[in-house]
Amino acid sequence: MYESALPRVLKFYGIEYQRIFDFQKGYRNEIWPVLTSDNRMLNVTFYKREAAIVNRIARADKVSAFVADQGLPARQRFDNRTLTLKNENITTYIGVYDYLPGQTIPWESYTMEKIKTLGATMSNMHFILSAGPLVALPSVYDDYIEIVGRMKQYFLQPTVADAIAQKLNLKVSSDRFDGYINLLELYKTKSGQQPLHMDFVRGNILFDGDVISGILDFEKTALGHPVMDISRTLAFLMVDCKYKTIDKVVKYFLYSGYQKRGKNKDIGNDIDRNKLVEMFLMYDFYKFLRHNPYESLSLNQHYVRTADILAKRGVIFYK
Repeated sequence: MYESALPRVLKFYGIEYQRIFDFQKGYRNEIWPVLTSDNRMLNVTFYKREAAIVNRIARADKVSAFVADQGLPARQRFDNRTLTLKNENITTYIGVYDYLPGQTIPWESYTMEKIKTLGATMSNMHFILSAGPLVALPSVYDDYIEIVGRMKQYFLQPTVADAIAQKLNLKVSSDRFDGYINLLELYKTKSGQQPLHMDFVRGNILFDGDVISGILDFEKTALGHPVMDISRTLAFLMVDCKYKTIDKVVKYFLYSGYQKRGKNKDIGNDIDRNKLVEMFLMYDFYKFLRHNPYESLSLNQHYVRTADILAKRGVIFYK
């Protein structure tokens, strides 16, 4: 989409280049790898247009740079300036970063060793972030209290309940949402609040062999207890690592990786962490329903696995 603008962008930053590679489309952004004339790889990022994106970029860059300065492979700015492009009524923001080597890998390639490495890396990231950086961050609890409220309203609608029953042969229990909110309110008052990543998932992790070579996308960074970050990632792993049992995933990521190999040892207590994992799974289930025709969901293996896990936990019921 932005190919024609790239030469002007690179000229603004004073970057002479040999080659512009094909763009990489992310959930939020469009990323263009560039090889400079002095053989340096850079990453030109065109940010998704959304509310408060400038503040989001600034927060993400500061947290990511702090992590990188402490030795983890997080993305850093090549140039601290954020370029603004205006075209008619459209405004686009652009940043230039060092390019991290490696690649994202499919979930099927997440071996036991890679899952342990993922856990250890998150633990070390949390250990680093417990000391800073000094940046104003949104509350992860406020974000998810609002999200849970929206979920509750959605599932309590009679038309939604009827459609879920008729098209998916499911019933959703509405008695869990207040419990999620109460738990989030409780964690607001706990000690150990610090910056979190909150999107530490496959698409934001680069591997070079068995080594993590890149931690990307701190745009959801927020202030909270590490158990929130742990639970968010565990919810993804439980669904996506389909060739491993949930017990194995928890063992490799949480105990063998995060707690044993990493520097941060606080994994929260089992009861609260399991409730938070359930909340995140319910949020994913909710997003599947909001963004897809109900009739097509049975063909989506991620939806099916999410629903099966929630059914085993007694949050939803097959009719």
